[in-house]
Amino acid sequence: MTPQTIGVACCLCICLLSGIGCSTHAKRISLSRSLFYEGQLEACRDRLEKLHKSHRHDRDVTNLDLAVVDLLEGRCKDAESRLKDVRDRFDHLEQESISEKTLSMWTDDTVLSYAGEDYEKILIRVYLALANLMHEGIDAESYTLQIQDKHDAVMQRLWGEKPADEKSNKFCGLPIGFYLRGMLREQTHVDYDDALRSYTQVAQLLPTCDPIRWDIERVTQGVHSQPGCGVIYVFAMVGRGPCKTESVEQPTSDALLIADRIVSAVGPYKLPPTIAPIKVPKVVVPGSDIDSVLVAVDRQPIGSTVSIADIDQLALETSQAARNQLIARAVARRVIKKATVATVKQQTSSNSLTSLGFDAAGVAWEALEKADTRCWGLLPRNIQVLRIEAPAGTHSISIAPQHFGQTGRPTAHEQVTVVDGRNTYIIGWFPDTFTAPRILTSTH
Repeated sequence: MTPQTIGVACCLCICLLSGIGCSTHAKRISLSRSLFYEGQLEACRDRLEKLHKSHRHDRDVTNLDLAVVDLLEGRCKDAESRLKDVRDRFDHLEQESISEKTLSMWTDDTVLSYAGEDYEKILIRVYLALANLMHEGIDAESYTLQIQDKHDAVMQRLWGEKPADEKSNKFCGLPIGFYLRGMLREQTHVDYDDALRSYTQVAQLLPTCDPIRWDIERVTQGVHSQPGCGVIYVFAMVGRGPCKTESVEQPTSDALLIADRIVSAVGPYKLPPTIAPIKVPKVVVPGSDIDSVLVAVDRQPIGSTVSIADIDQLALETSQAARNQLIARAVARRVIKKATVATVKQQTSSNSLTSLGFDAAGVAWEALEKADTRCWGLLPRNIQVLRIEAPAGTHSISIAPQHFGQTGRPTAHEQVTVVDGRNTYIIGWFPDTFTAPRILTSTH
């Protein structure tokens, strides 16, 4: 056996041993998700912190989940700090590591530093804006600009330069970035033209949304609120958001073309005529039993929230756009592993038992491969909003889930102080109709 063959065989053994006993991120995070949706935030935090310490490659996604827990528990500064750290790290990881890419071809994508899904990179900026609004609001407008900048960067990378009408068939920007910017410009009582431009962009994305048309009419008249009144913005985190599961799929023709380019660049490999189904991550969105939430002020029903961030749709569309590239990498990895085993067999003894042993090792090598199911697991299905103008002073706010026009329980209650001519912000968490909601009010 040549030194090169020995090295390849050793590498094969290491890869096999490294895969034994490892579970997917989806399995590791399942308990934390269950605790979160049962409303046991402290227990969820403890579990996430243990995962953060014990699984190095999971730290960024556990930080994102911990940021959600921080936010709902009122630790808005801590949430913002975590989100900024992950945002900066994901930006840095967009510069691919050659050594990690090479290692992943011998194992699977779980050995890569997680660089975030495209929808997660956009939503980090959304959560940064909301977290900042809840404790000081100084940097919120800057974060709203980052939302659209990151969306445009994702569009550029996925589809390159294309006419606007072609881009519109892919995925649209989240209205929430423009909405938050218009809301903040309006509060200055001066920059109504800027607010109008932002609300107009929201209207283009949500053409049938009546509240947006009311916003446009209001700022056109140059009015934030009537004298002696302020504004309450209720942001509702509704439903359970996207997560990843392991899926077994047949490679598409487009994915095979990409895979052929990958294996040709790596070495003297060729795609076989047929490829067996492969393991890849799949974004799924749980069903929801909440359509919106009904808000009452001092026991008087005011209205229902409307969605300005369909996270489920964004996650499905962006993950589908990148799917061929993901499948292609898995195909290329399968080809390289098979070629490696074949090379070792050719350069060793022709003993049938030895050959059979290498075949068995090759099968095990492929079987141990896992789909990379790391993801931001505690996102809502969508983010909704309701704007309420109310007299300055303290008011009692009640928020209840709605489904098919029927108001259900449980209902959340909170005391809110409205300041003349200013905005007050509320974040409500409504994952389903049986979990007790949580309400957070701004502190500035």
